[in-house]
Amino acid sequence: MYESDSEQVLRSELLNGESILWSGKPETSVIFSRSDIFLVPFSLMWGGFALFWEFLALGFYKPTNPANRPPIIFPLFGIPFVLIGLYMIFGRFIYKYLKKKSTYYAVTDKRVLSLSTLGQKSVQAMDISRIPSVNKSVGRNGIGILVFGDSAGQYANTGMGFFPNRSYGGPSVVFYDIKDCDDVYRRVSDLIEKKS
Repeated sequence: MYESDSEQVLRSELLNGESILWSGKPETSVIFSRSDIFLVPFSLMWGGFALFWEFLALGFYKPTNPANRPPIIFPLFGIPFVLIGLYMIFGRFIYKYLKKKSTYYAVTDKRVLSLSTLGQKSVQAMDISRIPSVNKSVGRNGIGILVFGDSAGQYANTGMGFFPNRSYGGPSVVFYDIKDCDDVYRRVSDLIEKKS
């Protein structure tokens, strides 16, 4: 039987006697999330203001009197804000792409699993019998998000997950931007029904 690349990577995370019923990866072609409705305009304003500040602080407005040039501390102070702005404008999309390329999802006969191999390997898992709820959000193209648990974080799947992330409720495992979201939802729902 053919074993997908995802199954090969996930095999080391399985428990004794556990078998994979579905495996997949997030779609790298999906660039924006719902949070970007706020984040894109905010990042453009932040980055634009930071670049404008740096432009003025470096003295490019050509003051008529050289004594009026701002002290060197002003451009140094602006550098972190420019770097944050550049990351928010385009760097986070590069990070999100790399994270998706190194993320694997699985539904087994016992658990749902999310494995990331970007940097330090991290695994999130939840027993089928302990999933309190399954929330589904599907686009017209059939690509969607499944949240196993109460909620995903506020900045999850935006490339800014390391910022303070407000989430509500208990722990959850999330499958972001997966193909055939409806099919995976049905599979997990059937498993939950059988376990209850």
